Amino acid sequence: MRADRLLQIVQLLRRHGTMSSAELARRLEVTKRTVLRDMDALSTAGIPVYAERGRGGGFALVPGFEPDVEQLTSAEARALFVAGGRGTADALGLGGSFCSALHKLATALPDDEHRLVTHVRERIVLDSGGWHRDPDTLDALAEVQAAVLDDERIRIRYRSKAAAAPGDRTVDPWGLLQVGTTWYLVAAHRGRPRSYRISRISAVRRLGEPSRRPPDLDLPAVWQRMRDDFRRAPSTEIVLRIHPPRIPMVLRSLAVTTLGDPEPVAGDPDVVRIRVRSVRAAAAMLVGFGAEVDIIGPEILRDTVIALAEEAHRHHRNTARDTGRQ
Repeated sequence: MRADRLLQIVQLLRRHGTMSSAELARRLEVTKRTVLRDMDALSTAGIPVYAERGRGGGFALVPGFEPDVEQLTSAEARALFVAGGRGTADALGLGGSFCSALHKLATALPDDEHRLVTHVRERIVLDSGGWHRDPDTLDALAEVQAAVLDDERIRIRYRSKAAAAPGDRTVDPWGLLQVGTTWYLVAAHRGRPRSYRISRISAVRRLGEPSRRPPDLDLPAVWQRMRDDFRRAPSTEIVLRIHPPRIPMVLRSLAVTTLGDPEPVAGDPDVVRIRVRSVRAAAAMLVGFGAEVDIIGPEILRDTVIALAEEAHRHHRNTARDTGRQ
């Protein structure tokens, strides 16, 4: 966290010029003693900060100081241009700014680095959606993002995976997460943190009240705990080979019982690995797809599908016989 705070200090001084230790401490929510230690750390790191004495004095950067982009290493330059990508910026309404920022950075790089970055970008394309995955509908993302940045309570209309119809919830936004290509709102509902998939939010109403967000919240740590709890939930991994035109339909049918997103199996785009809460529920969904789905594992899933199919066969055969007698 200290590295982030040091960057904040540099940004504040570049934006506002001279600032007192009291004002920096107030903005950073730390003590004046902490600010003084941070100034020593910046100076040691080669950032040209200095103190102005007397009334109206404080700390400032040497006039004309600009971070030197030519200090980027080859690996750092490649990481900035290749990692992440336009998709995230587009989703947040920053696609144009993203491209503009990369263009400005590219023009400031030395010729050798510029050629290397261009070489890499022409040969590496990142698309976490894959062949079959449909992009989420993110109509609510802009409104949710605004509430998150303004620390404002909201009321959302949300349809959970298991619910037949959407319901309303009043939540305190804590932050946004992008996991793969999927966006989530992390928010407290009745005091407990929960995750809400943005594509399942159909309406957002801002309430004009401050969000009850803990002042010392560590969002990555909260997400890590939620993810660990999610992974510890009882589940069974199943592996399926699905007839390609049926992949979206099969995955939608299984969504009620799945934990997390399906994972492709290397070397075969038609094979997916999924974790499910209930083998019987998954079998009930799969039995109707017949020969369009091959169950690679586990054996208990295959046996359950066979048992359900035989049960349905007996039931309908008996029903047809009884109906014929009437």
